[in-house]
Formats: sequence, structure tokens, C-alpha cells
Amino acid sequence: MNFCDALNKLPGKEENGLFGKNFLRTWDMSDEDIKAVASGACALKALRDGNVSPKIFDSGIAVSMFSKKDSGMEIAFASGCDLLGLTIIGMDRKLGNSNIKENTAMASYMADTIGVCESDFVEKSSRYMKRIADSVEDAQKNGVITQKPCVINLGSDEDTPVQTIADLQHMAGVFGGIENLKGKKIAVTWAYSPNGTRSLAYPQGLISLVTRFGMDVVLASPEGMDLMPDSYERAEKNAELSGGKFTRTDSMEEAVSGADIVVPVNWAPFSFLEKRTELSDANLGTYIDLLEHELREKNNEFVDWEITEEMMEKTKDGKALLMHDLPADITDINCIRGEMTAQVYNANLQNLFKEAGMRPYVIAAMTILAKSEDPKAAFETIAERSTKRYF
Repeated sequence: MNFCDALNKLPGKEENGLFGKNFLRTWDMSDEDIKAVASGACALKALRDGNVSPKIFDSGIAVSMFSKKDSGMEIAFASGCDLLGLTIIGMDRKLGNSNIKENTAMASYMADTIGVCESDFVEKSSRYMKRIADSVEDAQKNGVITQKPCVINLGSDEDTPVQTIADLQHMAGVFGGIENLKGKKIAVTWAYSPNGTRSLAYPQGLISLVTRFGMDVVLASPEGMDLMPDSYERAEKNAELSGGKFTRTDSMEEAVSGADIVVPVNWAPFSFLEKRTELSDANLGTYIDLLEHELREKNNEFVDWEITEEMMEKTKDGKALLMHDLPADITDINCIRGEMTAQVYNANLQNLFKEAGMRPYVIAAMTILAKSEDPKAAFETIAERSTKRYF
């Protein structure tokens, strides 16, 4: 999508439903909001590709809060915010429950966006993120800050909106537009990982989002590797409303057969995450280590859940689009057995990089839409100014 096409799809002053809002879960956003973020990301990418600087901030900071290292999303957040002219401040720790309001207020003084990544515990992670967002609202309401930063979920126990909207736009770019995704079969399948304790956010967020746009979604997982129950209900309802499909299977081969898109990704079962949260609440850290060991042993029963060249040949015309939220566990590259073989990874490497490359633009688009009452006018001003990024 070129800049003009993307610009025409952006909301004007009376249409921007994201002004002053946060980005915590895609299911709290309308279809038009989702499309606006995707279009904004495309417009920003077109500007950078054309060597035009989209900096809209003369000053200000972007604060990132990561409870654990996630180098890919940390770089994406820093890149997206720097694109707009913000100075990045990183906090490499989780805020304590007793001082969330204080620390959030401090972080909000000169901030225009706050990115939060916390995904370890069921419900607690989402509540933590919501408390940060509420603290920002409270600080503005009480006159502590005059300009409210938007809060962006960079990964929680429920959803990862930056990744899933980036994936939506990546698929749209491959298939010629979001409207052309209707009827396309996407296999979202559990895949083996020696780590085995990853968040549910990516598969849950993906099936919750793409079912809204009429896709034929098949979710595959071994017995016991379940997501949160409400994610199935949400996907089923979305598919019914959009004219799409949502089905579940315990066969990776069934899921990928005839698929247009294949997403192999490991996740920890909901029951494990529930138990880990209970042990954390009881301050039983030693038992968490034991629980994680037991889960890895359970994962070892499913080492054959791996995307191979033979598996990819079963997809539509043997040419399905391979996607992953990266980093991936790749057989014979960074582990003995993983989510996909080295041959599959290497054959799809550049495409996977392009998929990941949409994340900074999505973060930047979210920030503009939340901070600019009239985002279309903001983009028009950027284009008219036509400041070169480098000479």
C-alpha cells in the first residue's frame, strides 16, 4: 500500500475513535480502529521508505516497562518511538504494587507513550497493565499531568495487540488488502519448544483478531495444551459475525492441509499458568521451578509437533505464508528440536523479518492516533513538510 492509499484510509477529526485512548486489547477496539492502526503503520512505512521523516514531536519521552527481557519488542518499541522524535527511557523492572501510582505519575510527566510488557501470570498481568493505565488517567484527572500518554500493551497474559495488528497488516500486504483475507485459511498451531513456558497472548490474540475479518481459522494443539476458555468463545463469535470459520483440532497435519497461512508457535497451557499464578501468590517460588520442569517433560511427549518441509508441502499449492512472532525455536539452529526445521526457517527467513518489521510502525501509528485528534491532517502535514530523514 502506497502513502496516498494509506492516507485515504486514515480517520479525520470526527472519525478518530482512538484519540486519547490506550491499546490494551484488540477486542476493546472497533474494526475501524484496527484498520486505522494498520493504515497508519503503512503510511509511516511508506514515508520512511521514501526517506521522509515522520517526526511529529519536538520533545517528549517514550517509557518502556519490561518485567523481563524481550529484545525483539524492546527494539520495536524504541524504533517506533524514535521514528516520531521521542526519547526512549527504559525501565528494566516491574513496578511494585505499593508504588504503581507513584512510579506511573513520575513516568508520565513528559511522556507521550508508555509501553508495558508483563505476561507471566494469568489475570495478574492484565490487572497490572490496567492499573498503570488507570494511574495515568488519575494523574491527568487530578492535574498532575496536562497531556496524557497512551499506554500500549507490548505483551500480556491475554493479548499482544502490536504483534497481531502487525501480522494482520503483513497478511494484508501479501494478499492485497485486509478485505482479501476473507476466506483465507490460517493454521495457528501449537509447536514443540524445549522452553515450553511461553505466554498464551500471541495465539489468543491472533485467533481473536483475524476471525473478525472473515478468515477460516484452524487452531491445532495436543490434548491439554488449551488456551483461556473465553478466547475460544470470542473467536467463535467473531467468526460467526464476520462470515468466517473457527475450528479446533488435535492434528497439526489437518490444520495445515490446504492452508494459505501457517503460524507454528509454542505456548504453555492455561492450566499451567493458572497454577503458576497460584504458587506465586503463595510465595512458593521453589514449586514454580518444579511445575515448569513438569511442563517441559510434558512437552517432550510432542516433539513431533514441528513444521517440516513435508508439512509445508501439504499447504495450499505448497506455498503457504509462514508466520511467527519471533524469536523462534529452530531445529539445528538454536535447539535440538523446535517449532520448525532449519530448512523451513531459512526458506522463509526474509518474509519472517518483514513480518517483524511491521511492529515499529504499528507502535508509532498507535501513538499518533492516540495523540492526534485529526490523524489524517497530521499525516498530510508530514507529507507536505517532506523533511528528508537523511541527506
